[in-house]
Amino acid sequence: MSSDAEPRRTSTLEEIGATTLHLMRVAGGLGVTWISAFRAARAPGAGARAVCRGIALRQIFYTSFQALGLISVVAMFIGATLIVQTELLAGAFERETAGRVLVAIVLRELAPLVTAILVAGRSGTAIATELGVMRVNSEVLALASLGIDPPRFLVWPRIVATIVSLPILTVYFSAMAVVGGSIAAFAMDPHGAPDWLAGISAGLTPVDLPLFLTKAVGMGGIVGWLCSYYGLDVGTSPTEVPIKASRAVVQTLLACIIFNAVATVLFYWVSGARLA
Repeated sequence: MSSDAEPRRTSTLEEIGATTLHLMRVAGGLGVTWISAFRAARAPGAGARAVCRGIALRQIFYTSFQALGLISVVAMFIGATLIVQTELLAGAFERETAGRVLVAIVLRELAPLVTAILVAGRSGTAIATELGVMRVNSEVLALASLGIDPPRFLVWPRIVATIVSLPILTVYFSAMAVVGGSIAAFAMDPHGAPDWLAGISAGLTPVDLPLFLTKAVGMGGIVGWLCSYYGLDVGTSPTEVPIKASRAVVQTLLACIIFNAVATVLFYWVSGARLA
């Protein structure tokens, strides 16, 4: 055979088949990751349960409390920007509407989604990188050889940490966005700030709470779940670690955006609630 022979070209059908097989492998791996972590959490052993609880608490501290500074800056500037833009578009006679817009856009949509994006970029990258390095260094295999269940020790505490941290950070993000919007409102016109606050109070409805919690808890689970899977999907080469970490963040962001949109549509369609 000549060395100058052209490489064989793959057909469209082969590419579709390869993509389908890859998606099936990823879906199966995600399912195994979730099921194994859930089963491991219910396994007996008070000592192992205490160790996993300690790991989860440390992860919660890193994911939530150490991110408060970043969340504060982003939330306050988003709230202030929305108020300024609403003032420029609607004028002084629609300041109560500006408060309602702040509630509708920030509390219902931006707070859960932006918080999930920040946590995925910060803590999700750390989770995927940490687990990937452990895979490369055969630490996961060493844990299994010592009789320590890797899903229980590595995956479940991180999923719990992101599920707990996202609602906490989302509430904090919402509060800081309102503070930032109020500061901007007062800076533009001190006499108009009460109208903005009245609009914020009027815009809040009881139906917002279950939607708020559904989004925060759901996206928290997505961050921990997908980042743990991609971290443990690393092979033996160290060069795979940044690749898998990057893929984990990208896929997590995509999943969170889709989940946020689907949750909004389904919730208001099923509940029949009217937006304030």
